[in-house]
Amino acid sequence: MSNDLRIVVDTNVLISGLIGIKNSPSAKILLAIRKQTIILVSSPNILEEVREVINRKRIVKLTKMTKKERGDFIKELIERSDITAGKQLPQIVGRDVEDDKFIACAIEGKAKYIITGDQDLLILNESKGIKILSPKEFVVLSQDMVSTPSP
Repeated sequence: MSNDLRIVVDTNVLISGLIGIKNSPSAKILLAIRKQTIILVSSPNILEEVREVINRKRIVKLTKMTKKERGDFIKELIERSDITAGKQLPQIVGRDVEDDKFIACAIEGKAKYIITGDQDLLILNESKGIKILSPKEFVVLSQDMVSTPSP
C-alpha cells in the first residue's frame, strides 16, 4: 500500500459511495480504498453490517447491483481491509451502542480516523484519540490521497 493512513469507514459512507454521484466525498473515499491509497480497517461486525445493508431491497434498487456484484463488493472490501478481531468496548462510548463497533475497530486497528455520516458518532468529534469526521471533512483533510474519480 502506498500510504499508511488507517481509517475506519462507516457503512453509510461505503453504501453512499456506491450509490452517490461520482465526485461525492463518499465516492472519492471508496475509490481511494479501491486504489489502496488509504488503508481500510474493518471488523467482522462491520463487514456483516455492510453485507446486510447492501442486500436490502431499497439499496439493491438504488445500486442496481446483481447478487454476484454485491458479493464481489464484499469480497473486495475484505481483500482491501486490515480486519481486526472485532473486540467489544468495555463500556458504551457513543449515544448509539450500535456505533461502538466502529470505535472499537478503530482502537483495535490503530486507525487515525473514523469516517461517518452518522450524527451519533460525529457529535463525539474524537474518541480515544481517533478523530471522527464526515466524508467531506476527510476529503478536504486528505486531498493528496483522495482524488477525484475518472468519468
